[in-house]
Amino acid sequence: MRLFRTAALLLLISISATGLVNLGHASQQNLTETEAFIPFDDASIADIAALASQKRAVLLGESTHGTSEYYQVRAEISKELIREHGFNFIVVEGDWDAAWEVNKFVKNLEGAPDSAEEALTHFTRWPEWMWNNEEVLELVVWLREWNDALGDESAKAGFYGMDVYGFMDSVHFLREESDNLSGEARNAVRIAAHCMNRFGGNQRAYLEHVARTNEHCGRDINEAIDAVGQLERPDSYSELEWFNLAQHLRVVRQADLHLRGMMQQGPFSWNERASNFKNTLTHLLDFYGGNARGIAWAHNTHIGDARATDMANAGMHNIGQLTRTAYGQENVFALGFGTYEGSVKVGFEWEGRMQLVDMPPAMEGSLEAQLYEANTSPFWFNLQDEQTRQLFPERIPHRAIGVVYNPESESRQNYVDTDLPARYDAFVFIPTTRALSPLFE
Repeated sequence: MRLFRTAALLLLISISATGLVNLGHASQQNLTETEAFIPFDDASIADIAALASQKRAVLLGESTHGTSEYYQVRAEISKELIREHGFNFIVVEGDWDAAWEVNKFVKNLEGAPDSAEEALTHFTRWPEWMWNNEEVLELVVWLREWNDALGDESAKAGFYGMDVYGFMDSVHFLREESDNLSGEARNAVRIAAHCMNRFGGNQRAYLEHVARTNEHCGRDINEAIDAVGQLERPDSYSELEWFNLAQHLRVVRQADLHLRGMMQQGPFSWNERASNFKNTLTHLLDFYGGNARGIAWAHNTHIGDARATDMANAGMHNIGQLTRTAYGQENVFALGFGTYEGSVKVGFEWEGRMQLVDMPPAMEGSLEAQLYEANTSPFWFNLQDEQTRQLFPERIPHRAIGVVYNPESESRQNYVDTDLPARYDAFVFIPTTRALSPLFE
């Protein structure tokens, strides 16, 4: 998995290249005096969900991958959207194959894990703490209870993943499932799986082969997708199981594009992964059909429109930008999150040991520092309101912490120059936060 460090570093390069902006005393004074900041309490969950309730896609962010409060708030908003507004599914920045086991559990499908805890143990790829934690466990238990109370099977809310990093699990799944297919589809899926599997999951070996021979697995994967698409669904597959098979193929295709993008300078690798986020959301919406609506969980860097940051200068796009472009900005709701200080779970290096670290107070002049100066209690604000938008007339450094983080170098690489009103539709600020609670140590 070490080659995937490249994709993460694209983000860090973009962030570290960002110019830092200080809004100055006048803007700080406006933030201190404004009435646009709404205290964040239990009623805020329903208020934010109501703002998002008519959107086709609701994107819920986080400024770190290891903060408990972000998961808790996103879970409560997701519950409200499902319970009160009929949303159909949650899709997270996790692997499709691992999340599918959770989906089987929450829908009580055949072969489902026996418990929510068992379902989450399928998230074994680093960083395991992102999904195998107590905060997600509570949501998964709630989803199962909610779905069990529904009489209509089609009304059950799903839980899915949209990442590409666990693509080898999809390769193994496809090899096994090929035995259940017939004719050209069986052979095409076997060939595609074999092409990816012959390198034993060693991405470096695969890329060295591509560089040396100019041969890759993309053509085989596309032929498998076409062959399965032309095959009538066998009676042995439910519609959902057939969709799962097709999605595994799409994951492998995007992973191949993501890997080969690493061989080029620029945003190609990042963009292929980001495209998979958006494409997975779209395929789920299409599968649920009609007026389906979905909720996506990912880092602020993914859900906040890339065009409102210096990512755009590097040619990078994300699910925030792609969904607004595809569905219209009026049909997408992006909620950003921020914190001033606290503890967080991270790794000091890619695939490094999980660490509990303290986040230092946010950098002077940053969004988080200015929000903290305005109010040291949790609050949120609606960036769809014109008067609120005017509080942020210029770009401002906005904190972004990934799975790899070292507090000692934060000022150099963990702030993204941001046009806040253009990036999000609303924002939640929790001044002091604590780390996630993994189900393992």
